[in-house]
Amino acid sequence: EHTGLARTCPCKDQKWAFGMEYSFALYGVEGVEKGVVVLDHSAHCTRVDKRKKMGIYCHSATMLHTIDFTGTTPRHQQVYDQLLQCIRDGHWQLGAKIPAELEIAAALGVAKLTVHRAVQALAKDGWVTRSVGRGTFVAPRNTKSSLRRVLLAFGASATNVLGSDYYGKLYQGIADTLGTDIELILCPDSFGARSFPAADGILIIAPREDTLPSITGLTAKNIPTLVVGAHWPGLLLPAVDSDNVAAARQAVAHLAESGHKSIVLVYSEPETANIRDRIGGFRAEAKARDLRTSELQAQAFWQLSCKEKEALLASLTQGTTAVFAAGYYLALDVLNTLREAHYSVPGDISVVGFDDPVSAQLVYPPLTTLRQPLYEMGQHAAKRLAALAAGNNNEGSLELLPVALIVRDSTASPRA
Repeated sequence: EHTGLARTCPCKDQKWAFGMEYSFALYGVEGVEKGVVVLDHSAHCTRVDKRKKMGIYCHSATMLHTIDFTGTTPRHQQVYDQLLQCIRDGHWQLGAKIPAELEIAAALGVAKLTVHRAVQALAKDGWVTRSVGRGTFVAPRNTKSSLRRVLLAFGASATNVLGSDYYGKLYQGIADTLGTDIELILCPDSFGARSFPAADGILIIAPREDTLPSITGLTAKNIPTLVVGAHWPGLLLPAVDSDNVAAARQAVAHLAESGHKSIVLVYSEPETANIRDRIGGFRAEAKARDLRTSELQAQAFWQLSCKEKEALLASLTQGTTAVFAAGYYLALDVLNTLREAHYSVPGDISVVGFDDPVSAQLVYPPLTTLRQPLYEMGQHAAKRLAALAAGNNNEGSLELLPVALIVRDSTASPRA
């Protein structure tokens, strides 16, 4: 069997040995049984030397796998991602000598030039150092270069990310803080993904609570990870969010201090962390001020159905003088509903919304609303992720940023 292997092996002129005294670095090899090397479909193998000559090597042949030749990701990038993952997962320790480019090429089923390009990129990014005549080694880490590639993970419902007021401002805050030397990778619908591009930092943007198991599972990857724009009791990951409870209380306080004693809350998607907190803040402040309240849940996150519009208008005949809409698009639909029913805003009904894109001051009347510090949230998230990557884990778990009440023309004192 050894003779048969030697005839087909591209490195047949090398001496092979099998036994416990050797540390095998066999890429493209699926296993060793009774001293017989079992090759994978590529029929490639690599030279085996004693550990004292080869240095510290990756000892698992399953860590590298043949790349995807049918996908859209360039081959050299796939090689880069796999090698970086070996470093990130600790399979190749600091100072370890990584396998030769020919060995890696055989394992991944690509040309040596493709591997060479990926290794050059790793060296440029500071992950490895190259020494002529000695080989390539995993580079020591330092705080300045600890973040090189950051994954921005969005949920499946996120659309037009960079064009969105919410996601766009978060992204700008993150990008401006991390700088141009760090690559940002946008990865929609990646909370539950089995695999995602290799990165040394992850920011999870506005996830839903049903993704919590997948998010928690990321902690096993030993990659600095932080949640932005959501949090839950018992969340094991650090988070940066706006204070939605205090924001809702501000809205209710503003209406109460303007003289309103009966307020209706309009909301949707109560299963999301932010809406849950807004509902809680509304109820707490209304109770503290002994206000009469009612609540209307919309089935769609951005508009009211015909029945829901009827219910809203019916509440106005029972003494309600103000509406707090816990979402921006719901606030716009409330304004449209009131206008179509010939109610005056704020003459008959006052309306407070949530979030403050440019259009909030262009609608009629200009909308009184709550402005989240989205850009600042992105900044804080980026700074904390960099600190986590540098080994600083003493900043606390949850950071809440204050939300500003922007008073415009959609609220006033109720008519006598």
